[in-house]
Amino acid sequence: METIHAATVTASEVVTPHMMRVRLMLDDPTAWVSDGTPDECVHLEVGAETDDADGHSARHYTVSGHVDGGFEMEIFIHGDGPGATWARTVQPGDRTEVSDSKGYYGVPDGAGVRVLVGDATALPAIARILAEAGPDEVFHVVCELGDMADARDLPTAATVTVDWRLGGNGRRPSQLKDALLELTDTHLDPAAGAYIWVACEAKDSRAIRTMLRRELRLPITHFRIVGYWHKDLEHAIRVWNEASEATKAEYMALWRDDRSDEENWVELEPFLQKMGA
Repeated sequence: METIHAATVTASEVVTPHMMRVRLMLDDPTAWVSDGTPDECVHLEVGAETDDADGHSARHYTVSGHVDGGFEMEIFIHGDGPGATWARTVQPGDRTEVSDSKGYYGVPDGAGVRVLVGDATALPAIARILAEAGPDEVFHVVCELGDMADARDLPTAATVTVDWRLGGNGRRPSQLKDALLELTDTHLDPAAGAYIWVACEAKDSRAIRTMLRRELRLPITHFRIVGYWHKDLEHAIRVWNEASEATKAEYMALWRDDRSDEENWVELEPFLQKMGA
């Protein structure tokens, strides 16, 4: 059960044509818990009347920075869903609720280059990861946008190569898997010890995970793959709603707290395929 915190919107601004930054002041800042990761996200109450694929009426967004008494979020505007509508119309003084944060980025000891791969929804997390990186770190970034007008500077003390690509984001087929394959002889050679962080559309993320684990045989300790959104959310919800109670119970049992998320996905991926998800 998530801990919920009341908050007030104090500012809203346009970052790029399809990205909004919203600042929240927490009613009780001492009660809100940040997990400390640079890609941390929260569930945000946006007044949705329908659940997402994970059963939440709230929607999750990246914490792009901390401020006194609260934090900032960046919200990518794609489509006309409840999250996008909230971000477009929210005004200072509006009230909302958020959860404690959760993040995924965790570079193992001894890792080499950090490979960050994502679509436009991942850009806030990528920007913060780079902003908090040290001068001894080396990054290769692949970011896929639906509109190059959403590209922006990514200030950092680290050494960074950025590859902007046009595709995906619900407009075109994604190129992210192919972009990673292009790195097979360099950064994705298992001997290179790269750490790969990927955040994008859910099915695209699952295909990338399968490639890294089965085809490239990279150790699961050196990658973290996250599905940030569903291109066909209605299908994902329908598959879950039509599943038997026994199937749902089996699914829930596969996700164990004594294993890492990527260890859980070893069993979860074939199970989802069997469900038709």
